[in-house]
Amino acid sequence: MNLEDVKTAVAGMPQEDQDELAAYLVYLRHRRDPGIAAESRARMDDADGRNWLTLNELRERWKD
Repeated sequence: MNLEDVKTAVAGMPQEDQDELAAYLVYLRHRRDPGIAAESRARMDDADGRNWLTLNELRERWKD
């Protein structure tokens, strides 16, 4: 199975399963590189709204 097959399979999964898979991938990434977890915590603790994207900005970045 190649990455495109995986993407197609994931796109067809129920939302709950996609969410669980996303959490698992984050878990694997944090296990592989502990610095990522610290960086994620620091970003989430950032209270300065100028450093955050709005939902529309995020959608624009993710647009195909």
